[in-house]
Amino acid sequence: MPFTIIEQILVMMELTLQDVLRTNFIIPLYPTTFREIAIPVPQPPGVTGLPPFIYFDIDNRFNAVQEQDIRDAISLVLFNWAFHLTQKWNGGLNNGVSELAACTNTYATQNLRPTWYSGTPISNGRRALEVAMDQFTEIIKDNGFRRSPRARIFATPPGDDAIVLGLTAFYQNRVPLSFMVNPLILEDPGVGFNTGSMMHAWLHRAGFRDPNQTSYFATECAMCVMRGYQPKIVAIPDEAYYRYFS
Repeated sequence: MPFTIIEQILVMMELTLQDVLRTNFIIPLYPTTFREIAIPVPQPPGVTGLPPFIYFDIDNRFNAVQEQDIRDAISLVLFNWAFHLTQKWNGGLNNGVSELAACTNTYATQNLRPTWYSGTPISNGRRALEVAMDQFTEIIKDNGFRRSPRARIFATPPGDDAIVLGLTAFYQNRVPLSFMVNPLILEDPGVGFNTGSMMHAWLHRAGFRDPNQTSYFATECAMCVMRGYQPKIVAIPDEAYYRYFS
């Protein structure tokens, strides 16, 4: 499956146009075909009006194994989102601190505010995580009820070791869940790295920026997912995880 820098540029341009124009009616800049897939949406307590599925137009150049890897990564992002909301719901008290929020709060100190945010200043990683997961809820609803432009998953390496690339969104509503996914290394690092890279891309689509450095929210949150919310250990440097982010 040959790839060129020209293809990467053209796909990036298409993703940018989809964001700017917020429409499905974009002339494909790079010729490929897609098929639609549906991913079941968990139904965490305390959240109403969720769709049963979210939908993606996936590049036909992915083989069956690669498609399953992508499905698994998206499903695990959804699991982490739903598990956070379930723990935060805390049996109806809505005052719980999820394991993901606690882990992220320990390590994330920079870039805590998404691009579109204009509310009360976000002072810690726990609050940033809560804002991000609420934004995931909005993105899921807009996708599942077909309010946002169709989400496309391109079989195009973003560059370097990155597995998934999602552009940073600058608005809160009708955000398309479109990505570039690297088929060359998708199966190699394993599901934990696939999921972490997918989570990181979703955080970009939720409006969070980062330069893939320690202490930055989008990086630390995704690494918490990859570690199963466990503390860092000296033997595994952060770069071993975030080298797969873009």
